[in-house]
Amino acid sequence: MARIEILLSDEEKSNLRHYCDTKGITASSMVRTLINQSSPDTAITSDFREVKTNKITVRFSANNLHAIAARAKSEGYVSQTNWATACILSQLYKQPVLSNEETNVLRQSNRQLAAIGRNLNQIARVLNIEFRESDKITKDMIEMLESKINQHKQKVSDLLNKNCQRWSIPDAPFIS
Repeated sequence: MARIEILLSDEEKSNLRHYCDTKGITASSMVRTLINQSSPDTAITSDFREVKTNKITVRFSANNLHAIAARAKSEGYVSQTNWATACILSQLYKQPVLSNEETNVLRQSNRQLAAIGRNLNQIARVLNIEFRESDKITKDMIEMLESKINQHKQKVSDLLNKNCQRWSIPDAPFIS
């Protein structure tokens, strides 16, 4: 096994210790991780241990755990575990991971769009069967319907954009 030594100023050493303590790792583990991240083609993974179950244990400092709990609550997650899982999945797949509240909003959105679709079908049926009744449908009514659809699309788009910003997913291609 090879050994590397480095001279650090007192301030650098203090900063390194503080950083490692907040991350719950040793300085040597952090340096090893940095080396492997900066040269992934030659990374040594002999120490890597793959899990045998679908459970991964992650340890956090008390401060980090408190911050995770606060963020999970503010974003509508029922637990830190659900929030951490969503965070990891969003980074892994670069796609939004929705909370239960956001999923319910999108389900409601689909119900509203289905109702609009049924109304449009009824209007089309009236126009096709009884063309003499077409004067009852005004341009203002159609413009109002278009406005409601555009407002709805904007709400869904805002929800997805907010979610992507939460997980820092760049330029996600969603509803415009």
